[in-house]
Amino acid sequence: MDIIREPKGIQEFTGACELSGQHVVWREKKKSALTGVYKNPASIEGSDELAYRVANQNFHREDFVMGNLQWGTTYIEPFTVDGECAMTHGHFHIDPACDEYYYGLGGEGFLLFWDGKDDFYAEKVYPGSLHYISGVYGHRLINTGDTVLAVAACSLPATKQDHAVVEAQVFPYRCFKRDGKIVWEEA
Repeated sequence: MDIIREPKGIQEFTGACELSGQHVVWREKKKSALTGVYKNPASIEGSDELAYRVANQNFHREDFVMGNLQWGTTYIEPFTVDGECAMTHGHFHIDPACDEYYYGLGGEGFLLFWDGKDDFYAEKVYPGSLHYISGVYGHRLINTGDTVLAVAACSLPATKQDHAVVEAQVFPYRCFKRDGKIVWEEA
């Protein structure tokens, strides 16, 4: 009897940090899809350049049943938009009872946390950093380095992401790279 099986997925922790395996689905965000995120959206209108890509392994892709988990990895390209550092769209969880974990795989940057009111802070992201995200916080990844920022995540698909809140009410601070230094400015 053959009782040994191969793993259902492989998350590389060196090099490109690629996620591969069963039920892995990839999607991409072009810069032009992020016009509601950056301070100067005109700089990226119509741009077909890759901003970031995401790989998700989810064995229950169509089931948003509480308790089903997914593993995903986000790969943010290194670029700036008029000095503003590359970032993900960011989101809140529709169900604030659903928490999430992020794990830094490669590159460097920040994970922003915002409760939608007064509580805002950033944690450094780097290989090996582990980040607990309470479901009440909106969050966004920012690449401040010169290489791809790769961050793995474990989450509940049942939470569903709310991107509209982030566009209607922007994160209170923006991260810029000026003369090789990171600068934070109020939005």
